[in-house]
Formats: sequence, C-alpha cells, structure tokens
Amino acid sequence: MLTGFLLFLWFSGPSTFLSDAYYDEMVAVRRHLHQHPELSNREVKTRDYLESKLREVGFTRIERMAKTGLRVVYETGKPGPVLAFRADIDALPVTEATDLPFKSKVDGVMHACGHDIHTGALFGAALAVKNDPDLTGTFVFLFQPAEEGPPPGEEGGAPLMIAEGALDNPRPDVIFGFHTMGNLPLGQVGYRAGGIMARADRFYLKVEGKQAHGAAPHEGIDPIVTAAGIVSLAQTVVSRRSDARDPVVLSFGEFNAGQRFNIIPQTASLSGTIRTLDVETGDKIPQMLDQVIAGVTAAHGAKYHFENETMCPSTQNDTAWTERAVAALKQAGFATQSVAPVMAAEDFAYFTERIPGVYFFLGVCDQDACENIHSPRYQPAEESLKYGARLFHTYARAFGKGS
Repeated sequence: MLTGFLLFLWFSGPSTFLSDAYYDEMVAVRRHLHQHPELSNREVKTRDYLESKLREVGFTRIERMAKTGLRVVYETGKPGPVLAFRADIDALPVTEATDLPFKSKVDGVMHACGHDIHTGALFGAALAVKNDPDLTGTFVFLFQPAEEGPPPGEEGGAPLMIAEGALDNPRPDVIFGFHTMGNLPLGQVGYRAGGIMARADRFYLKVEGKQAHGAAPHEGIDPIVTAAGIVSLAQTVVSRRSDARDPVVLSFGEFNAGQRFNIIPQTASLSGTIRTLDVETGDKIPQMLDQVIAGVTAAHGAKYHFENETMCPSTQNDTAWTERAVAALKQAGFATQSVAPVMAAEDFAYFTERIPGVYFFLGVCDQDACENIHSPRYQPAEESLKYGARLFHTYARAFGKGS
C-alpha cells in the first residue's frame, strides 16, 4: 500500500517528488544533528545515530570508514550504473546565536555550514531510492566526516574515505554533492562546469633580520619593514603576473613580530592562503610569491624561510555530467542558474580527482536577506531538506532508471 502511495507522489505531477514523503524523517534527523553537533574526526555520536537510523529503515550494507564516516551500498538487484552521493557530517567551532528551538546543546560547536541539511537530505534521498522500484544498478551513499579539516596531525575527510575504499567495490561511475548557500533563493540550484570551488594552499613565512634598538635602526636589519614590503608587493603576483581571466586570491592572515615598542626584533612570522581554480596556476603562484619574497629580503639584507602546502585541490565538475545533470534538473522543474566559482575550498575535490563528479550549490534562503555559511546566525530554511533530497533523487531517476 505504501509503495503505491509513494509512486503516486512521484507521478502525480512535476511539482511532486517521491522523496517528499520522507520529509518528517529528514527533519527529525536534521534537528537531532543540529542539537548534537560534533567537530571533525570527533563525529562518533553522529555516526552511531546515523547508522542506527539507516539500519532501522532497512539498509544492511553499512560500512564504517575514515574513523567516523559511513558508506552505505544499496543494490537494486538489476544491472545498471553505480551512482554515488555524498554528504558531510561535521560541525564548526562556532557558538550558535540563533533562537531556534533545536539550537545546539554543545557549547562552542554549531552546524554553521549546513552539513546537517546535507545529511538530512541524503538520508531522505536514500529512503526514496530504496523505495523506488524503477531504479536499476547500485547506489552508494557516503556520510563523510571532517570536511572542515581534521585536527593537526590527524588524517580525515574525503582523502581517508578514499584510502579506505569509499570508491571501490563497487566503483561509482559518477558522484554527486551539493552545498547550502544562503545567498541563493530557496530551492534554486547554482551550477558551473569545470572549477566550481578553489584549491586552497596555506603558506608560512619567517623573515630573519638583525635585532637592534629602535633608536638605532641602522645597526640592525628590520624584519618588520622587510615583511611589510613583502605583504605589499605580493599582490603584484595577482595583479601583474597572473592572467586576470583566471581567478587568484592571495591573502595574509597572520603577521607576528616583536615584543617591545623600542626594540627592532630579530624575526617576523607570517602566514596566509592562496586560492586558485586552475591546476597549473595553482602550481605557479607559490613559486611567484617565493620570487617576490627572495627579492624583497635580498634588498633589505634579510634572510627568509618559506613553506607552502596544498590543503585541498580545486573541485572540478565534469563538463559532460554537469550538462546532463542540469538538463535532468530542468526537466524535473528546478530553477537553475549558472554561478561564478567560489574561492573557498571543499574536499569533495578529492572525489572529483578520481571519478567524474558534479557539485552544485542549493539556495536555502526564504527571506530577503540571509546570513551565509559559517555565521553563528546561519539559519537555512528547513524546507531546503526537500530540495536537497529532490536533487539527489532526480539524479538517481535520470541516470539509474531502467528503460
């Protein structure tokens, strides 16, 4: 009887979706996670809760991986493609400042990035897929920890899931994901073929000068003046040495030097980030910055030590799959729009390095102005759960449906 009702929901019109039948379940999951957020690589209770809920609704092949993550494999028993869907489950070290009745109960931790929406939507989509008799092939649902980055010295997130076999046995033909966005209207899908989110590099710089009294600067080598020159001149790497048609961001976030007002210190320490979309550009910019640093320090007679590390590659949407996915969304009645890339990073990129992937932005704003992600007042509309589940199930119907 239930199956017939669910099929009616899907076929009764273009504005109805099978996944909508599970809205109450999605809300319950989302609210539980929002009240009990956990930081990256610490999502033990989150994993246990999700595993319990998934077994409760009939999933049997549930595999723990990447410390606190889950892979759920559902086989229809009919030959077809392997489609993967991913949601991230970790929260942020943010103190919630909303008045939601289900606000965080954990001091200093909040789902301020919408991962509770991602996870609730994927749970609903998994239920819809499981109860859709028209689907063929195999479906892989990844509940991934540590997207925000594991603590220093720890492994985690997408790289560890991949290392532990998230994309093996079976190997997906394509993987889908999305992120909530408070600057898009509720239910609208933002898409872009190619680079949609940036590669993130983190650099460290130590400038070595010579200590002197502030009254006798000529007796020393001022690392503060040297480092200040580097900060100023570094922006020419973006404005004069990189192609203006290729987005590049270079930002300094830390500048530490000295302990007393009248002493020129021995050293200055700086750190910052580089964001790029193009792989080749991402390799060149740190080299160019190093050249600037070398020139400025040589001019001042100082020395330096520079290190750069790539924290996350850029998220690259497969062009052919993006076009197919957008066509499927339009046919299902979604409002879509082409969007500019976002220069923040997302470790979904590690999946797209290995298999074709499509990552979209989902509008979750139901007001004239909404706080965006990472704000302590971030309040995505709860109805966005429906749109997220519809996204995933639309892909399942479009690419995993028998002829």
